[in-house]
Amino acid sequence: MSDERRLTLRTTKAHAGRRLDDVILHWLPGALGRPLSKAKVRRLIMAGAVRVGSAAARRPGQMLTAGGLVEARVRLDLLADRTSRDRPFTLTADRILFEDAWLIAVDKPPGLPTAPTVDPGRPSLFAAVRAHLAARSAGDAYLGLHQRLDRDTSGVVLFAKDAAVNPALARAFADHTVGKAYHALTRRPARLPPRAWRASSSVGGKQAETDFALRRVLAHGLLVEARPRTGRKHQIRVHLAEAGCAVLGDDLHGGQVSPAVEVPRLMLHAIRLELAHPISGGRLVIESPHPGDFRGVLSALENRERARARRG
Repeated sequence: MSDERRLTLRTTKAHAGRRLDDVILHWLPGALGRPLSKAKVRRLIMAGAVRVGSAAARRPGQMLTAGGLVEARVRLDLLADRTSRDRPFTLTADRILFEDAWLIAVDKPPGLPTAPTVDPGRPSLFAAVRAHLAARSAGDAYLGLHQRLDRDTSGVVLFAKDAAVNPALARAFADHTVGKAYHALTRRPARLPPRAWRASSSVGGKQAETDFALRRVLAHGLLVEARPRTGRKHQIRVHLAEAGCAVLGDDLHGGQVSPAVEVPRLMLHAIRLELAHPISGGRLVIESPHPGDFRGVLSALENRERARARRG
């Protein structure tokens, strides 16, 4: 059985005007008798484990007033972060989605940072693509990076092979004329979101907007398409969590699912990239099909849906 703790705090004048995540961060570690990072506090809030008054409070930035009741229900077994490791990766021809003299688009696997990190020995997609190009040309190869996906997000990533296209690519991404589409498998909230909606909120201190559309509604999850209108870090994950539809496998934002469905990683996939070619001006549409692990989780959700239908 899980070890769940239920703790309450009556807010005072000292809490008035302070953010919920700030108050939780200073109160809950002492009440639990164990340290908690700010990321874990945000995860608890977005998972719906914190109530203010009679309502679940899923916005970490919610401002508190004096005299209110804050309740936290904490399962200690869910506080631990995933410990999956980076996966080694060698680029092969089947992973190349598009290539010409100026650009190369590849199908990024999960479990791999897009860009090099401060650790020179850590693998990255950038290093794998550059090594592939260098091996083909029997020498050094240029590679320019204008787009990043989270470590556990899969799908389309576009690189420049020639520095001459950098200004046009940089401008396209900065001006948000590059169309990006993602598919996410998410929790199913008690109240379904609209068939299409736009989320707008502050992410990392900057305004972020994302358009969403429901693609599949299942008994224990949703298939959602996301089209970010801005490029803030984690904005799709944050906006879905705020809507009660946290991405499955998103430990930071509360994407847990029933133990009956195994979720191996963050279920977010960059399925499509659309842009004007920086040299020819022609329209490029680059797509990546759902990878095997994504299809596996979707199939498991569909099987649970069919089982529920048979039970009537």
